[in-house]
Amino acid sequence: MKEEQVILVNTQDEVIGYAPKMAAHKQALLHRAFSVFIFNNYGELLMQQRASHKYHSPKLWTNTVCSHQRKGESNLAAGKRRLKEEMGLSANLQELFHFIYKAPFDNGLTEHELDHVMIGFSNMQPQINPEEVMDFRWMSLSQIAQEIAEKPDNYTEWFKIIFKNSLQKLTDVLDLKYLTEPLKFSPVFKEKPWGGQKLKHILNKDIPSDKTGESWEISTVSKNYSIIKKGYFEGKTLPELIQKYPIEILGQNVYQKYGYDFPLLIKYIDAADDLSIQVHPDDKMAQKDHQSFGKNELWHIIQADSDSLIYVGFKTGIDQNTYLSALKEGRLNELMQQIKVKAGDTIYIPAGTVHAIGKGILLAEIQQTSDITYRIFDWNRTGLDGKPRALHTKQAMKAIKFEKRPVLETGKQIKTPYFTFEKMPIEKNMNLDLSNLDSFVILMNPSGSYKINGHEFQKGDTLLLPAIIDKIAIEVLEKGYILKINL
Repeated sequence: MKEEQVILVNTQDEVIGYAPKMAAHKQALLHRAFSVFIFNNYGELLMQQRASHKYHSPKLWTNTVCSHQRKGESNLAAGKRRLKEEMGLSANLQELFHFIYKAPFDNGLTEHELDHVMIGFSNMQPQINPEEVMDFRWMSLSQIAQEIAEKPDNYTEWFKIIFKNSLQKLTDVLDLKYLTEPLKFSPVFKEKPWGGQKLKHILNKDIPSDKTGESWEISTVSKNYSIIKKGYFEGKTLPELIQKYPIEILGQNVYQKYGYDFPLLIKYIDAADDLSIQVHPDDKMAQKDHQSFGKNELWHIIQADSDSLIYVGFKTGIDQNTYLSALKEGRLNELMQQIKVKAGDTIYIPAGTVHAIGKGILLAEIQQTSDITYRIFDWNRTGLDGKPRALHTKQAMKAIKFEKRPVLETGKQIKTPYFTFEKMPIEKNMNLDLSNLDSFVILMNPSGSYKINGHEFQKGDTLLLPAIIDKIAIEVLEKGYILKINL
């Protein structure tokens, strides 16, 4: 069999001739080569252990594929060919960079290569060619770095060079790749005296107790950071990602307005009993007194018992004196608008509106990132610790805007000064173009089952789509509707 030829090049990667592979390695001639890096959905690199009969670096671990281009063959075509021959895989490849290295071996051979580094993605199980490969494994970049530090002789020289000099490049490419996929977070559950079990029975949440009142789906509130549930960024918090990639996640306009602050807090709320009558400060008061955003919020009713109602704003003609008298006499609820609600209803509640969620309601809440609540009246009950919960009547008096009287919204889309909310019935597969939307997008799933850009989106789930995602492909597994929120 005729010995394989390698392409001899100069330092500018210009072809200057050809030589048999062994001769090139014996004479340390600079020749063209390539290295392929295949990653899975978790950002793990597919590593191969070279076959024991290889003429150099036998039994050593290295990146997915390493080889040489043939005469007239492009780098990408060579990478795809060898990926199939050695690992039994097919993948789209992208060339990242090239570099020159020279590494002598104990057997008198020398690798002197201008190496083109390519990257691709696959979750397929390799079908290794035993003539080329002994074994394979998937490893994270951090695992590889640790093992190279502890057992450097287990790895090929070129791989150690690539890894040392290009780890940041690989990390940056992976980060941006996986920022183009939806992010799912572990919920932060809140036990409340009025909490119940609908988060479990209707939204399939793994709640900690039968008094679970809130599931914080996306949060950057201090000590309540959302942590990514699975995938490449598993274990990282949302603030961590925003610090590194603010524009990619938030969008240019959102970043210019809010900096590194994520402006929304997303919740599901289960009210098995009436919530306290309360009010939230507007931006001006919240900034002055708490160095925080105010708390304007929206409720979307997912499920409501037949007699359920909400308290939102005062009836016409209520002034400060009437309010204080009713508060003293424990009949504040009599002064308030009481609106019967059903599944599908939506209401926007501006800061300064006195309000309460009534018992028997499960809802989605979209609000500014703020945990400031002034509790006015708590129905004379005790908290989970058996003691009365604190009231904030003085702060509430400063925050209340007596003229605020919200009404139920009937349209599918609601635009507020702080976010845009849309209820999207989903009955068939569809695509959304986000290329003109300079904002992250949040999707909540109160009903149905879908795949979003290939990722499962089950009832009760919430996804954050970073701003760099410009298209959404929705595949319907079970009809229903999705809540879409963006700035």
